[in-house]
Amino acid sequence: MSSLRAALAALFAAAVAMAAVLVALVTSSDHESDPALTATVGAVIGLSYCGIGLFAWWRRPHNRFGALLTGVGFAWFLSSGLTEANDAWVYTLGVYLGSLYLALLGHLLLAYPSGRLETTPARTLVALAYLNVFLVQIPFLLLGGDLSDEPHAPGNAWGLADSPDSAQVFSSVFELVGAVLTIWLAVQLLQKRALASAPQRRAMAAVLWTGVVMMAALAVALVQQLFNGDNPAVAGPGVAALVAFAALPWAYVIGLLRSRYSRAGAVGDLVERLNAQGIEGESLRDALAEALGDRSLALAFWSRGSERYVDSHGQPVDLPPATSRSRAVTEIEREAVPVAAIVHDAALLDEPGLVRAAGAAAALALENERLEAELKARVAELQVSRAKVIEVGFQERRALERNLHDGAQQRLVALSLQLGLAKTKLRDDPDTAERILDGARIELASALEELRELARGIHPAILTDRGLTAALEALAARAPVPVEVEDVPEDRMPTPVEAVAYFVVAESLTNMAKYAEAEYASVRVLRENGYAVVEIEDNGIGGADPSAGTGLRGLADRLAALDGRLEVDSPPGVGTTVRARIPCA
Repeated sequence: MSSLRAALAALFAAAVAMAAVLVALVTSSDHESDPALTATVGAVIGLSYCGIGLFAWWRRPHNRFGALLTGVGFAWFLSSGLTEANDAWVYTLGVYLGSLYLALLGHLLLAYPSGRLETTPARTLVALAYLNVFLVQIPFLLLGGDLSDEPHAPGNAWGLADSPDSAQVFSSVFELVGAVLTIWLAVQLLQKRALASAPQRRAMAAVLWTGVVMMAALAVALVQQLFNGDNPAVAGPGVAALVAFAALPWAYVIGLLRSRYSRAGAVGDLVERLNAQGIEGESLRDALAEALGDRSLALAFWSRGSERYVDSHGQPVDLPPATSRSRAVTEIEREAVPVAAIVHDAALLDEPGLVRAAGAAAALALENERLEAELKARVAELQVSRAKVIEVGFQERRALERNLHDGAQQRLVALSLQLGLAKTKLRDDPDTAERILDGARIELASALEELRELARGIHPAILTDRGLTAALEALAARAPVPVEVEDVPEDRMPTPVEAVAYFVVAESLTNMAKYAEAEYASVRVLRENGYAVVEIEDNGIGGADPSAGTGLRGLADRLAALDGRLEVDSPPGVGTTVRARIPCA
């Protein structure tokens, strides 16, 4: 920032030097009828553009508007200074660059307030203006066109031929193109205002209307000059255009002060309303919108439970990206904790302190709204998670019924048939009966094992009988890769918490065995600040996506039923860490 200040200070010193050169050229000019007035007006206009432009540049370094405003000032010094020189070469150069400040001014007006040319017509217009300034005049000068009617003005030092009639054609083309571009610019400015939002229109009003007046007067002056150059009335529109040109940088300052004071007054009214009466809900949004002059303003509230922004109904909200040119976000904090975000028109970024001041004034009301929105968000999440848990429970019951029918039940039916067959063979063929009974015993063992597996999926008996440590060690022992149970609390936790922790580990190890290609995994359970934190970490290929499979989504729903949260960190090639936080007072 110090380097920027130094550069801007150097530019201002250069502007002062150019103003001094302009005064010296005007006062020593042989063809200036009123040197005192011309020198004063020229220096004041140039310094106004440079000084205010450098201020705007310092105020918003990343916005090109200040640089353009400064560029107009320097171009004005070149135009009004060099055309006062007595040397023919310098004078001719001044005539050649005489309209550069107008092209820069058109660029500035179309780029205001962002500093960028945002539409194709604007870019086309500016390109044509620069081409008209730099190219169309060259044939006029080379053909020996007359530069001035003043008796003591220097001649054309660039003339390679003496063909004033042909040169006049290019002069007329230059003036005609300039008039058309000037009218087009005025139309573009009116369209720019029509398409702007209410805050943008208020911020741009002074500059745009001054620019429209100037372009209209300049267009009239150019047309009159083109068709009736000897008429004294030509001077009227030209003077009006010069007055508007001189007023334009001050219009920027007036618009800036007007915007700042009007919004500051509105924020003061907001503070009085907040102190006089409680406002909340939509009335709070309306009050902030009125204070900041932005009817499109919206509020988002920070939900600490889900760690994201939600609207007043508790529904998740996606904030505009930082790259958005039309919408901006100002986050409001209270005691260094996020409370809310004000989504507003990007034009308000010209005064970000005012938006924060309004948010700070309404911080307490925003905190109350945040609590209500968070409660609604929790209720909505709970409703969704419970509905999912019910659906999952229904599906699990159907799966259990199917597994019993297709597995253990069929084995028991087969066992019954084997026992009946063994009974018929018992007296006549004892050896056959014995073989049948041996097969029945094997079938019974298989049925019992299947029933144990099914019971473990419903609720493992070892978890009830011996606790979470033994249950997790049993899961680790059955895993296809080495799994280390590093830490588990010795004290028993509530049964629902232990059950959810068990299933989180079971599902995570199952996913690891299926997809992770891991060689090692670890499991730990900690108690932190009223939460049971379950972590499963492996050294597999990573890339796990919680939204892609039903297993992790089911775990998230199961956790949400207990107001818990599931986190999955799985960068590709690094491994996967599954972390569950379960309230455990």
